[in-house]
Amino acid sequence: MNKSQIKLIAHRGLYKNKEIPENSLLAFKKAIEKSYSIELDINITKDNQIVVFHDEDLKRVCNVDKKIEELDYIFLENLTLFDTKEKIPLLKEVLSLVDSLDSKKDISLIIEIKKHKNIGVLEKLLLKMLDSYEVEYFICSFQTDILSWFRKNKKDLKIGLIFEKLPKIFEKYENLIFLYKYSKIKPDFVSLDYKLYESKIFNFCKNKDLEILIWTIRKNNQYDKIYTKISGVIFENITL
Repeated sequence: MNKSQIKLIAHRGLYKNKEIPENSLLAFKKAIEKSYSIELDINITKDNQIVVFHDEDLKRVCNVDKKIEELDYIFLENLTLFDTKEKIPLLKEVLSLVDSLDSKKDISLIIEIKKHKNIGVLEKLLLKMLDSYEVEYFICSFQTDILSWFRKNKKDLKIGLIFEKLPKIFEKYENLIFLYKYSKIKPDFVSLDYKLYESKIFNFCKNKDLEILIWTIRKNNQYDKIYTKISGVIFENITL
């Protein structure tokens, strides 16, 4: 694969520290200006609104010590991201943004579903919402119970398993844990931690002819090392 074929995916949009906040409409617009695809995170509020936000709580980004799932959206919509004017977007706002583009066929959304309660509620709402837009999207998660729901209820949907390098204390179980998750889901693609590049897990996925995304690339030499062997790279804070 050459550099023109690899999918370049801006991690949480093309954000810039706290100046252009992660997972903000501004970050997504900046990614679109560069024709990058977009990785984003979704969760669900107490009143069943799908929002774009990485953490389970608001502390790091909004300086509010409350959890997303315990709040109605009317509370969230008044918050700002870090010290900017940017707000927590609804997923439908992002979908509308991409759907309105003349060049939308060039922009894919990599939608990571974060860990949440009441599995099935967010997922049903998500599928219904996605049907209303002409946007290329791929759904992925660390959580096998979420991915299992899609395997059972939407068999033709392309889903991806996210897997990270495990802490040293669990490292000897890493391959077994991955194989368990893989066998349970049979994902269409995998999104792997850069630290797993050329590991047994990476080579297993290559032998299975799976599409592989690698995250998170923060240095150009990392990208140069891997781009010929993967389908897409999720990056931040560099120019590609």
